[in-house]
Amino acid sequence: MLENEAVLKAHAAGTRVTPAVLVLGGSTFMGRETVHALLQLPARVCVVNRGRSYWGTRDPSNGRVARVVADRRDKHSFSERLDEVTTKLEEKWALVADFSAYDGADISCALKGLRGRFETYAYISSDSVYEVSSAAGSGWAQHAQAQAVDESFSQRPADDAVRKRLRKADSYGDGKLEAEEALAAGLEHTARGVALRLPDVIGPFDDTLRLWAYWHWLRVPDNPPQVRKQTKRARLESSTSTHSFEDPPLAFVFSRDVARFLVQLIGQRLDKKFDAVNVGSDMQVPLKDFLDLLGKASKASKASSQGPTAEAFDEVDRPRSFLPSVERPLPLDFRHLKQTYAFQSTPLPDVLKICADWFSLACEEFPEEAAEAAMKLPAAARNVALASAELPPPKSPASSSNSSTSSSHS
Repeated sequence: MLENEAVLKAHAAGTRVTPAVLVLGGSTFMGRETVHALLQLPARVCVVNRGRSYWGTRDPSNGRVARVVADRRDKHSFSERLDEVTTKLEEKWALVADFSAYDGADISCALKGLRGRFETYAYISSDSVYEVSSAAGSGWAQHAQAQAVDESFSQRPADDAVRKRLRKADSYGDGKLEAEEALAAGLEHTARGVALRLPDVIGPFDDTLRLWAYWHWLRVPDNPPQVRKQTKRARLESSTSTHSFEDPPLAFVFSRDVARFLVQLIGQRLDKKFDAVNVGSDMQVPLKDFLDLLGKASKASKASSQGPTAEAFDEVDRPRSFLPSVERPLPLDFRHLKQTYAFQSTPLPDVLKICADWFSLACEEFPEEAAEAAMKLPAAARNVALASAELPPPKSPASSSNSSTSSSHS
């Protein structure tokens, strides 16, 4: 179903100087931010998604984009929809931004419908691809001398048994890498492709609610956030190197940085037919230090205007935690991002300040989602968090789209 068809007709009749962009997904979080950034550019935008409602609306653009309702699970219909809307456009898409593909079949059906009628295909991938790599297969032992994980670390193991084991352990990462492989193999003619390998994504309108849950937890001084108790091994690792399995460095990317990077790709000539790039903030610290930064950004502690310190957290053997999605002993390498794409990410403390400010305001604007975030906390903390934010308990414990185990890469 094509909604806002008048917008698409205007796109087709409009000046070719304004780029035309196809967004697969685009209803929430990174997609929402990307559509907003594209409209500011400005660009002619068409979004293709299931038409689901997030944050109280099915169309955060308020009618400024063309919208095609299609379900990617129906591969044939999805391909037909892309063919139809691209034919109506009567030109190539300057950019296809794909937020909704999870495996090779998802990519293949999109490429089938597009038939090469685009300049750049940007796929939202994940740093989880490294969890099914040969490095992960060896327990990272063969890379003990490496300082960080660069894009070359995504090579799959040669041994089929190791591949199967890794696929079972991280099916999400396996599917994302399969999607990258399908994109690289399926590009036609002069089209180019780039995979954005994202770590945990944070920012406003994150429907996983994980960072918002931590923001709530920091407002409960008698039951502070739980972090892993540091063992002698972890203390030794932290004092001698950047490698730590017990207290790994956490990587994050700001949702608005993803949008900004995608906008930057429009009209940019990519030297490679297909490229992959790690995108994220430079600062990568263990969870305790990350929560300390969040506490200071939000000024959450009633005892101190600077928020709780790392020493105030509850160190336990098996902490209740929402981050990270993956744990590896090495940080991500962002040199390719800076050197090839000349991209500078927003500093992590600034990102957390933006997030904290948004959480505070969103408790009033989106009280149901705010309450769902608080309900992720242990029972002893959640009621205090709800009261602190002046929120009633949610009508249901969790919605189908919000889960502490949901990936933040989509």
